[in-house]
Amino acid sequence: MTSDCQVLVVGAGPTGLVLACELLARGIRARIIDKGDGVVLQTRALGIHARTLEVFDMMGLAERFIEHGQVVRRFHMYTDGKTLVRLDLARNGSAFGFMLDVPQDVTETILRQRVRELGGRVEQGIEVKGLSVDPGGVTATVTEPGGSTRGITADYVVGADGAHSSVRSELGLDFQGHPYTQDWLLADVHLDWDRADDEMHAFFRRDGRPLICMPMREHLWRVILPYAGDRDRRAPTLEEIQRLVGERAPEPVPVSDPAWLATFRCQRRSTHVYRRGPVMLAGDAVHVHSPAGGQGMNTGIMDAHNLAWKLALVASGQAPERLLDSYGQERGPVAADVLALTHALVRLGTMTHPMKRALRNTIVPAVGRLAPLQRRAVRRISHIGVAYPASPLTRPARGRADLRPGDRAPDLEVTGHAGMTRLYEVLRHGRHVLLLSGPDQGGNPAPWAHPWRNEVVAVTAANGMDQPRGSVYLLRPDGYVAARGSAASPNSLFDYMHRLFGTSQARQPSPAPVRPGLEPGVKLWPCGQASAGDALRAVERGEDRLPGIGHRAPGPGHGARPGLPSGHPVAADRVPPFRAGAGARRSPDPAGQARHRPVGPGG
Repeated sequence: MTSDCQVLVVGAGPTGLVLACELLARGIRARIIDKGDGVVLQTRALGIHARTLEVFDMMGLAERFIEHGQVVRRFHMYTDGKTLVRLDLARNGSAFGFMLDVPQDVTETILRQRVRELGGRVEQGIEVKGLSVDPGGVTATVTEPGGSTRGITADYVVGADGAHSSVRSELGLDFQGHPYTQDWLLADVHLDWDRADDEMHAFFRRDGRPLICMPMREHLWRVILPYAGDRDRRAPTLEEIQRLVGERAPEPVPVSDPAWLATFRCQRRSTHVYRRGPVMLAGDAVHVHSPAGGQGMNTGIMDAHNLAWKLALVASGQAPERLLDSYGQERGPVAADVLALTHALVRLGTMTHPMKRALRNTIVPAVGRLAPLQRRAVRRISHIGVAYPASPLTRPARGRADLRPGDRAPDLEVTGHAGMTRLYEVLRHGRHVLLLSGPDQGGNPAPWAHPWRNEVVAVTAANGMDQPRGSVYLLRPDGYVAARGSAASPNSLFDYMHRLFGTSQARQPSPAPVRPGLEPGVKLWPCGQASAGDALRAVERGEDRLPGIGHRAPGPGHGARPGLPSGHPVAADRVPPFRAGAGARRSPDPAGQARHRPVGPGG
């Protein structure tokens, strides 16, 4: 009996929407349901970090987000009004050397539009009330807007339904952790001050009650006020925000024009179970923490990106089900690190003990002046440093190299038979990528790749790579290095593909992902692409141009910027300029007011 869908995604926040986009783009019959009635009416999650922007780039969506975002180049922290440390996000090692502040309602609107472009839709007002698993798959019992109950059958279910996840509850999983004491206040308001609007400003105080201000477009700032007492979820008034900002800021700052006022209680919780049979969890359903460092939405989106390509291969019969075990094995340690990081940032900004504050105020500035430690800090905050060296999928490699198995691959300029393009544009096609570090590798490894000629596309680094001579890298569809070998010694590459796909025959390709900028209906796989065997045979012949992917010519505004591949979304004028109050003000009409209305109790 055929299921209603291959994958049922529960929850249409950013995590669920990214997962749905990636599954639909790979030809998976995916349905997405949500108990809400549409896009959130509040700005909620705001910061999009560099690795998430890279994910959006691989999805063909980065430019859409950049057009709607406010660039934040530095995290500026103060103590007693003086600079404690200033973290420069340009040191994160990504072409996206910044954080992008985009309100969550805009993020969801962009992702929902992409779901529609891919032929999907979000089914609203549908809530999961029960799950049952049998050998044929999963049946989700749901209630509909009118109160009726029905079942939806699926091969797999993914709960991306937030901190109060119904899917997690149906699995009987504990959400272990604790709440932070006291409520936190949040306000999107205008601040009449002259602080840089391309920086996040965090003011730490002796009484342990900090003030955090994040720039937004349309002349707004996101003001966060931790530890504001026990308010029983009562939303603040503008007068309260003004009073607290006056108490916590180092100088008088007039506050006006609130777009959103809210109270929330931070939690630090997680479950260690990412998968139980055909049911999986992602995003806030599996981990929640404080908003310090802007980590939550980013971690959830990267959960979805990690899971999507694996689930698509398994659901379509291309790979064995054990591949799904690697999802939790990889993402669990990342979530644990994020929970530790956000808790450390809260503790850093709320110290009250004089000796601890003195140590912080001495050590942090000294460490912050060291470039290697600055790079390490911003790579951790921006998720660029996330790697999976201990994953069961990663094939270890001997020898020293800057790019190692398990690492994130940077967005290199690469060449194929149609010319030069970017690695992340290659990854938009959703397949494994064979990255050749140079055309002079020699040897005859072509036979190893033949069984998977439809699963791998090969390109060569345009300007060579600072890697061991003759290196060949096999990249996963999410842009991480699975294995490193060489044309003469491809054993680790073979081992990875054999474990993932088997070797019985050359595999038929699954439907090519549909990406923005790629014409629908154009068959990209394997037509017009280099198979691994073709590429390595070309290397053997000494050719410096390989059969490979098509090239999308840069359009207007895509001129090269030093240090970036041509056509990159942040090249030339693609990053919005920094102007005081850049962007149009929100419309004062009633519809605009309703969209950003203050949230009262229970909001």
